[in-house]
Amino acid sequence: MRKMDKIILNPNVPDPTFMVYKNEARRVMLKALAGKSECFWVLGKTGIGKTTFLLWINKFAPMYKLKSMYFHGGNELNFEEFKNSIEKATKASFFSRIFLKKKYTEAPIAVLIDEAEHVKDERIWKYIVSKLDEPGLNFSVVMASVQEVEEIKQYFKGRDIEKIELEKPSTDILMEMIRKRIEAGGGEGYQPFGKQLIKDIIESSDTIREILMKLEEVAK
Repeated sequence: MRKMDKIILNPNVPDPTFMVYKNEARRVMLKALAGKSECFWVLGKTGIGKTTFLLWINKFAPMYKLKSMYFHGGNELNFEEFKNSIEKATKASFFSRIFLKKKYTEAPIAVLIDEAEHVKDERIWKYIVSKLDEPGLNFSVVMASVQEVEEIKQYFKGRDIEKIELEKPSTDILMEMIRKRIEAGGGEGYQPFGKQLIKDIIESSDTIREILMKLEEVAK
């Protein structure tokens, strides 16, 4: 049996490799591809996997021919840098601008904003709305926060925002995810913790991060 102190689970490091809400994330990407001006709001407790959800979309979007951009929200999100990044990503190619007279790329764009509740600069929200309204641009936004924020909702007044509420997955799904994390962290199968201990921790925890933190505590 391997020593427990060799198991590294990294509970505070979101890793899209172990994402457990893939069906919901695929649905978001498919709707962003098919529609225009789509708005999504990923909601859930701290530690349930919202950041991992966005990072998974950001990682796999190219496979769906979707151009995604991930931004971590908060006061440190600089408006000019945010705007310049999006302007660069949405700009049509040289050929399209010169010969087809197109202003924007034909590729659908999905802007992912994590911890949206901490974005206080109203210019960011107004800019996003302006892009949603831009003719000829397939632009969607995916926000993530613990709960809906009335101040943010005001900027999207009159628009349909699809809510994706992340809840604790089934024990079976979590057991499989933890097995993969254990093996990636140096363990084998459910060892060195044991299947029953993991199951008990899952059932006594509310979020994925809490489960991983408890297991890491046991491994010390």
